[in-house]
Amino acid sequence: MRSFYRSKAPIYWLIGAISFPVLSTVTILLAKPNVAFANNNPSNKVVLQTGERSGPNADLLLIEIYRFLANNELDKAQAKVDELLIAYPNFHLGHLIRGDLIAMRARPIARFGNVKNAPQDKLRDLNDEAVARLRAITERPSKDQIPSVLLQLNDEQRYALVMDAKRARLYLYENVAGVPSLVSDYYVSQGKLGMDKFKEGDQRTPVGVYYITNRLPGSKLPDFYGPGALPLNYPNEWDKLKGRGGSGIWLHGVPSTNYSRAPLASDGCVVLANPDFLKIAATVDVAKTPVIITEKIEFLSKAAWLLEKQQARILIENWQQSFNTQNPNSILPIYSKNFKGINSEGASSWVSRQIQSLGSSINAFKVREISQFKYPGREELIVANFTIDVQTNKGLTSSKRRQYWAKESGLWRIVYEDNNQVAGIKIEPEAVREIAKVNTRGTQSTDDKFKTPSKIVATNSNTINTVKATNTKSNAKAQAEVMQSVNRWLNVWSSKNTTAYLAHYAKDFQTPNGESRKSWMEERRARIEGKGKISVKIDTPTIQIEGNLATVKFRQNYQSGALVASSRKTLVMVKQDGKWLIKQEKTGS
Repeated sequence: MRSFYRSKAPIYWLIGAISFPVLSTVTILLAKPNVAFANNNPSNKVVLQTGERSGPNADLLLIEIYRFLANNELDKAQAKVDELLIAYPNFHLGHLIRGDLIAMRARPIARFGNVKNAPQDKLRDLNDEAVARLRAITERPSKDQIPSVLLQLNDEQRYALVMDAKRARLYLYENVAGVPSLVSDYYVSQGKLGMDKFKEGDQRTPVGVYYITNRLPGSKLPDFYGPGALPLNYPNEWDKLKGRGGSGIWLHGVPSTNYSRAPLASDGCVVLANPDFLKIAATVDVAKTPVIITEKIEFLSKAAWLLEKQQARILIENWQQSFNTQNPNSILPIYSKNFKGINSEGASSWVSRQIQSLGSSINAFKVREISQFKYPGREELIVANFTIDVQTNKGLTSSKRRQYWAKESGLWRIVYEDNNQVAGIKIEPEAVREIAKVNTRGTQSTDDKFKTPSKIVATNSNTINTVKATNTKSNAKAQAEVMQSVNRWLNVWSSKNTTAYLAHYAKDFQTPNGESRKSWMEERRARIEGKGKISVKIDTPTIQIEGNLATVKFRQNYQSGALVASSRKTLVMVKQDGKWLIKQEKTGS
């Protein structure tokens, strides 16, 4: 009987248990033992952003279990199953494998789930989950491969999520100096009837480019959703244009009684194991992190990706050059004959309205914060998002654009566009003079090698035009005092004077993660003093004051050694004992 286990039992078990796809996977593993780890050499533990560690990687443990089974090393396989179940006691697939392992010691088994009267649909679901998990690990993309859908991320988009429905996998990418870099990937469940949602209740998951609109804590949801949910903006503009309906598409967890669900198990949502959902929820930024849902990801080499990125960027540059002429005859050829704007407006009317809104005296026209994504699906489509700054004789205005570009007869044309103004309040000359007067005296720190941003505010007209102010001297003076405090904060940060840096925070400062002020101060001191040379500068500050509260928004440019980061930041400041101190600090819009 023992010889039977050595020669035949694993093969019988694999054929009956996991079907041909998984048997093929294990055969590959036997032929190339390191294939599961060759691409990215993934760690058995995933490091969270907080520095804490999660439990073992369930997929990698499954790989090890199957390898031991294929080699008839039943004791080692059972030890790994036990390790898996200690970490995740509600992992149903793990319990089923453990049951089969115990049964194999007494008699040969010829099918997956050696349980009398077991529901066949449940066994089929677990079989499908096992296949999906194994394929995802063995087919994991290498570090030098980039999803073709991620054409360009802007500086404020730190992360992107890309789902591959065929692999039942959600990939997390980090924006590293403009290049998407794979951080981790997670098993997911999708709609019971697959992909390409069209109407309410069709139990399908949509295909498209979406954004997270909100965070819903688990305490406010039924246990069915696990520790929380991240709603998506389905249906988006393109969905509505194509007549797709429905709503309530979320990323969420699973009930506390489950570790995971079958690959096809939801009513259309994207469902993750609860530990995985918590990692995702702690990483993404609401309204910023793109969530791209595809039927199958096409991966490109970095060279091929750079070429496609450059070609997509040219579309925006051509649009900018044409719009800068303010000539409808130059602009209209870029728009499709099938173009539809807001409220189904045609191209000619839309373009005329855009030209009229900008006015005829454009001094400067700048495009920034560009992101572009290849829209998944059967059509050749690119969605672009960017901000435009227009300087005219009347002042500076900014707006956000979203454009959908489709390929028609070999040429790219805009088929949909919307435009939302986001800024454009001009500072009064009297307030400009007051700010300049205050900022030119006594703002330099003891470390003169760092230039104070207040000098920029006093001399850069574009920056001045973005500062919100009234024409009263008292408000202008208060704005100048706030700016002085921000300058000093930046200077002591840059000079690594942590005592002075921490003194810029109010007694009732709201720590970012709700930790104690003492813990936060220790963490900040360690991070600042542990760095080499630090440089922190800001661009385009805006200040709004209401009584003793001030809201300061700006773009922060941080550099320390090889680390270079640029992000939007908001400081809520309060006047205490005659000083403007930081009450709250937020990163993002």
